[in-house]
Amino acid sequence: MAWRKPNRKGERGQVVVEYTLLLVVGVMVAFIITTALVSRDENSPGLLINKWLKIIRVIGADAADYPG
Repeated sequence: MAWRKPNRKGERGQVVVEYTLLLVVGVMVAFIITTALVSRDENSPGLLINKWLKIIRVIGADAADYPG
């Protein structure tokens, strides 16, 4: 019985495919999270934009500007 070397070419190809798929999934997840946080849609703004607008409104409604 002759000793045979394992076929490493197929394994390298599989590793490249797996890393590529992980990269694609990572980019998709980052895109979804970014869209949810900083969406500038007027009907449904992202979380950060919504909080920022509330802060601006509180600062703009400062009662110190209207004494009395």
